[in-house]
Amino acid sequence: MNIEQLLTQAEGLLASWNKETIRPESNRLDVVIAGDDLRAAVTALHEAHWGYLSAVTGLDLGPASAQMEALYHFCSGPAITSLRIRLPHDNASLPSIADILPPASFFEREMQEMLGFKFSGLNISERLFLPDDWPEDVYPMRANFTLDQAAPVAGRHADELPEQGVVGGNTFVIPIGPQHPALKEPGHFEFTVDGEIVTAARMRLGYAHRGIEKAAESRNWIQNLYLFERVCGICSHTHAMAYSLGVEKLAQVEAPPRAQAIRELVAGLERVHSHLLWLGVAAHEAGFDTLFMYSWRDRETVMNLLEQITGNRVNYSANLLGGVKCDIGPEQAKAVKEGLTYLETRIRHYLEVVTTDVMFLNRTRNIGTISFDEAVRFGLLGPTARASGLVRDVRVEAPYGAYGHFPVSAVTETNGDLEARCEVRLKELLVSCFTMRTIVDNLPEGPLTVRMPRKIPAGETISRIEAPRGELFYFIKSNGGETPARIHIRTPSLCNWVSVLEKAVGRQLADVPMLIAGMDPCFSCNDRVVTVTRPGSNENWSWKQLREYGIEYYKR
Repeated sequence: MNIEQLLTQAEGLLASWNKETIRPESNRLDVVIAGDDLRAAVTALHEAHWGYLSAVTGLDLGPASAQMEALYHFCSGPAITSLRIRLPHDNASLPSIADILPPASFFEREMQEMLGFKFSGLNISERLFLPDDWPEDVYPMRANFTLDQAAPVAGRHADELPEQGVVGGNTFVIPIGPQHPALKEPGHFEFTVDGEIVTAARMRLGYAHRGIEKAAESRNWIQNLYLFERVCGICSHTHAMAYSLGVEKLAQVEAPPRAQAIRELVAGLERVHSHLLWLGVAAHEAGFDTLFMYSWRDRETVMNLLEQITGNRVNYSANLLGGVKCDIGPEQAKAVKEGLTYLETRIRHYLEVVTTDVMFLNRTRNIGTISFDEAVRFGLLGPTARASGLVRDVRVEAPYGAYGHFPVSAVTETNGDLEARCEVRLKELLVSCFTMRTIVDNLPEGPLTVRMPRKIPAGETISRIEAPRGELFYFIKSNGGETPARIHIRTPSLCNWVSVLEKAVGRQLADVPMLIAGMDPCFSCNDRVVTVTRPGSNENWSWKQLREYGIEYYKR
């Protein structure tokens, strides 16, 4: 179906609860519903298999309106349906939909913590990524928030901090992080094990949280370009590109074809950089340090190319609002093609290694297998989803920028295990190399930039692009001034975490590092927490209860 047919279908599914409908963008349906109708409306979309829940955005409309808004964004190919719910500022309560769509628990907890929404049925009181000494009833994303409200509260939750210890019998709680030699970024994991078998997995992030969304509200549109580029060092161009495309859409400005092609070229190089980095980390976790060193050596080829094109090896700053600041001349074009020739040879070699090396296959084949149905239920994105046969690739389903002129094909596997995730990423790199070579050989002529207004017209837009780890989602709102009213980012790692910890339960503890590395997590991009208990078990203890049990056990 085309976009119009998809949106018409969604409008028909939501007719019973529709209070108001607008089309803020050509590919987006905005439906206003009542909070009491949320579960029914979500169930209707879910049972009709209309797309997937991509993100939930919370908005504080300010003291003048005394209202809050919650937007539930469902994506089906290029079409987006947003369920908009308006609530009074002093009673922003909604029913949880986490039992219908598991990824929603992350979104709801973020809104609960950052904006003060309350969700009935969401029986989790622990914090997501605010520190334990953050004061109660202070919400950093509210319009009236000031820094002096965030004074630390001494002793907050001091009796609920996780501890290592014996739960009972052969059951232990093993904490890892936030500072640990095996972790490349700060994160805290706790695994409950019965002997060597994981029976529960828990994760707490937030150690790299920098309040970027709030900081964006006090910076102008150009300053924010460089701010969002620093969300992540591995996919900095991806964030800057998503932001630029969204702001340009609001301003009704389109970057020149040559600029769009260069954006796609840099994005392709960044994908090769990211996937080779991931391959090295995964190999290291499997004890295959030779593969780790070789793949990271070849990653230098990509970083050298990026430096030659943009002047930087990290945070490339290739984007401008309205275009790009770097061109591809004959010298750069020659270097890119020579580099791609070398990389294609190496990637084919690595593909052969990860599918034939017996020791590596012992750590990847039939480990962490996620079926197609589970991938849909978990809301997986990117290579993790495509390894289970679920085609979710914004470049293919909703082409943006130059992808309409220089398309890519989606690479899928059906086994859904760690081996399949290795294959998908490496085969995807071969596709990217072919596309980049095509771009260099057929680079459009013309300027690199167009003029952008200082003040961006009032409105809202959604910008979705395919990051190396999956769909990156930006919600951008302007009130017509020089600074944004709200920018909300949903990074792909957020939608993939729950599946990893779910699959850790029942596996040996030694498999856990490979399960985590297999989804290619980015700690810097998001700060989230989830708890998983053994399927069929009623056990769901807090850390305070676990500690009390341990103390009692020691007394006996």
